Amino acid sequence: MSGPDRGRTHARMLRVSTLALCLEAGVALAVLMTLGLSMEPEPEPAPGEDTPGAAIYVLVLPFVAVFGVLAAFAVSAVLILPVVLLGEDLGRRFGRDPLWWQLALAGLAGALLAPLAGVWGWIAGWAVLAVAALLTRPARQGYFVSLLLWGTLAVVGVWMVGGIVLYAQG
Repeated sequence: MSGPDRGRTHARMLRVSTLALCLEAGVALAVLMTLGLSMEPEPEPAPGEDTPGAAIYVLVLPFVAVFGVLAAFAVSAVLILPVVLLGEDLGRRFGRDPLWWQLALAGLAGALLAPLAGVWGWIAGWAVLAVAALLTRPARQGYFVSLLLWGTLAVVGVWMVGGIVLYAQG
């Protein structure tokens, strides 16, 4: 066999799952910021109090993004890849569709957040891990770029809808 491998490899799966987690973080950030800004009025600073401007946030954002990508990579390696691969192995072994095994394993892995964040943390963890696992399953050559383009379009769309909602509220 000659030529590059066009199938699914562990490296491709790791890149795709890291990208999926980063895209999910972008959507979650847009939704949480929109909800936060729409729920409460902005407090007025006290006279003489120094407030950080928007420039400080722009300067800090690249550093936060690097740590976010590293965290997404670690979660991908420790949770997402085992969920996908073990789900496929259980599906072959017990004759059931691997999708159901992967969703069940994502629910078990999401339960790791239950002691820290309660039932809502478990549900959020399950949803995040399940979506990342489902997006990681078809990680073949060329899939990363299409996921990057469509995922970025989805994140920008959510940000735009959030901005429209905030603008409409006045």
